[in-house]
Amino acid sequence: MEDFNAKKHHKEKEFLDAYQQYADAIYRHCYFRVYNKDLAEDLTQETFIKTWKYITEGKEVKSIKAFLYRVALNLIIDHSRKKTALAFDDMKEKEVSVRLHSIENSMIDDFEIKEIVATLDDLDEKYRQVITMRYIDQLSPPEIAKILGISTNAVSVKINYAMKKLREIIKTKYHES
Repeated sequence: MEDFNAKKHHKEKEFLDAYQQYADAIYRHCYFRVYNKDLAEDLTQETFIKTWKYITEGKEVKSIKAFLYRVALNLIIDHSRKKTALAFDDMKEKEVSVRLHSIENSMIDDFEIKEIVATLDDLDEKYRQVITMRYIDQLSPPEIAKILGISTNAVSVKINYAMKKLREIIKTKYHES
């Protein structure tokens, strides 16, 4: 019985540590996929609830970070299937404090971060997804590949194509006024 309690305590500690470490990142990821603060909070909470249930069922999670993003991604997909129109009004509030790390310096120099974030709306969902995961969530291509269930090479190709499309959109939107 002590062994069972020790394992249970260890699982709880690992889960709480993961929550501390990844809750904000999962929230940001959800927010930049649904553009609604309340919905992003709900999806984040549901992500951790589902993860906890999975763990307490005795199932193994090799990479908690990848698992959390995968659960969040599935919840976002489920939500978008249930609702045909997502609320984008909250995006205008821009109250989420986010730093877009590692996006090309030339883009950061030329545009405000909020303009770049707003431009993400103009990308197809599959490209917005990889850009969000790479530059907002700061996930590496191998981590993104694991979450999406595709090869690292496919992720890199999507990121490169998405950045090309983003540059084209920005050029058209802001330079040809």
